[in-house]
Amino acid sequence: MKDDLAKLRINIDSLDEQIIDLIQKRASLASEIGQIKRQRGEEIYRPDRERDVLEKVARISQGPLSPNTIQAIYREIMSGTISLEHPVKVGYLGPEGSFSHEAVQNKFGLSIQGIPLGSIPEVFRSVQAGKIEYGLVPVENSTEGPVSATQDMLLDTDVKIYAETYRKISFCALGWDPNLKYAKRLYGIRIGNEQCRNWMNANLPNVEVIETSSTAMAAMRVKEDKEGVAIASSLAASLYGLQILREGIEDISGNATRFLILSMSECSSTGKDKTSIVLSITNQPGSLFEVLKVFYEGSFDLTKIESRPLKKNRWEYHFYLDVLGHNKDTKLNEAIQILKSKTRFFKVLGSYPVALEAQ
Repeated sequence: MKDDLAKLRINIDSLDEQIIDLIQKRASLASEIGQIKRQRGEEIYRPDRERDVLEKVARISQGPLSPNTIQAIYREIMSGTISLEHPVKVGYLGPEGSFSHEAVQNKFGLSIQGIPLGSIPEVFRSVQAGKIEYGLVPVENSTEGPVSATQDMLLDTDVKIYAETYRKISFCALGWDPNLKYAKRLYGIRIGNEQCRNWMNANLPNVEVIETSSTAMAAMRVKEDKEGVAIASSLAASLYGLQILREGIEDISGNATRFLILSMSECSSTGKDKTSIVLSITNQPGSLFEVLKVFYEGSFDLTKIESRPLKKNRWEYHFYLDVLGHNKDTKLNEAIQILKSKTRFFKVLGSYPVALEAQ
């Protein structure tokens, strides 16, 4: 038995040497590609290529490791390669340990430098000023709806949507004492508190609720408050030395957030794209119908339409739409030109590869 175990370990050691050698060879080839990209002035991070690679490795993997595990391994390999080609900075709504921080790690891997910023507008401004290559911001939640700060900044800046990603959101109660009856204060972001309302009412009905700017900030506050409990992520627990008192405290399981990756560049057409648009129309009968008719007659797939009030004009609205296709594709581009003639305001927010939703 001991001899068999020793032989298996020798085989594993031999495979490890081959795997490391092949990973390094892959990285060298990717670095050569990176040099060519820089000479051509192309983006180092290509979400379309990332999607193709992850889909391919999941498809060709025959087990025993799951496709998700194989994809996670390759995500880190690609993350290290991008970092080798060019140190990439990605800004997000901080502090460290926020769900946006988790989304950055999940999308870009651990080798990319994440930059925590104080607000969603600051993420946009940092991208626009060239302080960071990319930004990551939440745009909508499956149970709570759109994030207004992101919608406003998409409208008011020249920043483009470069990619999208979905992340399942599961809240934890973090603190020091597993016996919740001794808790005096509950820290959390408003949208998180709303998503955990039933648990809060059942377990902490009489504590003082203190709203914070982010879930990570809630964890930071509890780090200094032994009688406090934070509604935050499991990542925040490990970063700030807190216990996970309860897991999965959200009212609705399967809750997910859609995040946008921001850039000053636009991703090229891939054949599996989505275009985000914002427009406003005249306040006349049939105006919205005329806009929607363009999509209907062109057989376009509208995946989202929602309205947001104009700040300056009461009872008038901007409409945010997502449509499948790239704005450089001939058919959609022709429809866009027609829409511009039928709207009072029209802006393409970006075209980017369609991402798989969080499972």
